[in-house]
Amino acid sequence: MEARLNKAQPIWKRTWFRYLGAFIIVQLLFIICEVTAWAPNFRPGGEFFNRVLNSQFFTEWFTPYKIPHFNMFTAFFAITLLPYALIGAMKDFTARKNINN
Repeated sequence: MEARLNKAQPIWKRTWFRYLGAFIIVQLLFIICEVTAWAPNFRPGGEFFNRVLNSQFFTEWFTPYKIPHFNMFTAFFAITLLPYALIGAMKDFTARKNINN
């Protein structure tokens, strides 16, 4: 029964597509902010937050953006949103393949 409901449901109403869309929209906002130099003025955080932002991971290894806050948010969203979206998409496509066979 669930397979029939998933087959009839449009792709943009599926939860994995919403998570993937949210991640892509956030990345587009970060790109727009970086290109137009509209960087938000973040208040200095506590000692832990500054230690994470200035760590070697966010300053040398993972640097898709010039602003370290965007790098940290991208890593956080990639860890929280992308696995659910990818697993949901894989389950959806394998379920469709099994329905068609």
